[in-house]
Amino acid sequence: MANKLHDLTIGHCNIQGGLTGISKSTEISNLIHSHCLDVLSINETNLGEDVDSSTINIPSSFDFIRKDREGSSRGGCALIINRKLAYKVVEIETGVDNIEAIWLKIKSSNIHICGFYRSNNYCHIDNFIEYMNVCMHKFRGKRIIFIGDINIDQNKVTDARYKKLDMTLKTYNLVQTVQGITRYNRHGEKFTATTIDVVFTNFYSDFKSCEVLNERIGDHQAIKCIIDFSVQKAPKYEKITIRNHSLNNIRLFRQYVSSQTRVLEDICNEDDVEVAANKLNSLLNDYYDYFFPLKTISVPRTLR
Repeated sequence: MANKLHDLTIGHCNIQGGLTGISKSTEISNLIHSHCLDVLSINETNLGEDVDSSTINIPSSFDFIRKDREGSSRGGCALIINRKLAYKVVEIETGVDNIEAIWLKIKSSNIHICGFYRSNNYCHIDNFIEYMNVCMHKFRGKRIIFIGDINIDQNKVTDARYKKLDMTLKTYNLVQTVQGITRYNRHGEKFTATTIDVVFTNFYSDFKSCEVLNERIGDHQAIKCIIDFSVQKAPKYEKITIRNHSLNNIRLFRQYVSSQTRVLEDICNEDDVEVAANKLNSLLNDYYDYFFPLKTISVPRTLR
């Protein structure tokens, strides 16, 4: 039997919009396939409620889970997840405003992944730290990964925002694993190189690698983590329950209905139409269940 376990591989990139265009979506697909990603976190999806997820051009074997910025077509984040990965989306209420984040639990493991985007103009660092505090208490004892654009340069250790964040990370034994430059930018004559795309985790010892890739979408470099933790892939087939509409059952049902001439005549002669309809429905429903019992079959797992 083929091994259904593999190392979890996660990627991230701030794509700076353009997700509905063929060029950006092709870059994303290439990134996923070239690095065999199970999960890709993306920021600045820039999607409004007028954009249907089914119109987004991503690999057909992946799910697209999004968190749009409320009342805006800017910002936002999303997770693109391989359907072969056994996972579930976790809803968490924190009461903290202006948070753009999605939580994912890898089934059969303790791993919880938060894909997030923190914009300086939308989410104050104090808000995000409060959000982290609530989440870490709710997920106490779990293996945690925060992955996204924090918009605080991890190399600028004198920044007051960095100090606040660093203190929070230390409180929960979270380690920032990205060491390289993730964004090169130019403002007029000024050139900057910053590490603002991050991975925070409390089980760094299980990471095989965390690297900044040569690929970039927009002016952010993509990042990739490989985790030495066996995760379960979803099966190729899933079991569903259906009615057994075999030819033999259909034949037997027809024979039965044909034998109920007297009963059907009495129903047709009923003066009250509603009473007649109820009697007919009761007759058909009772014997439909009898002649067409439930059965369980296996089908290709094409939809979650």
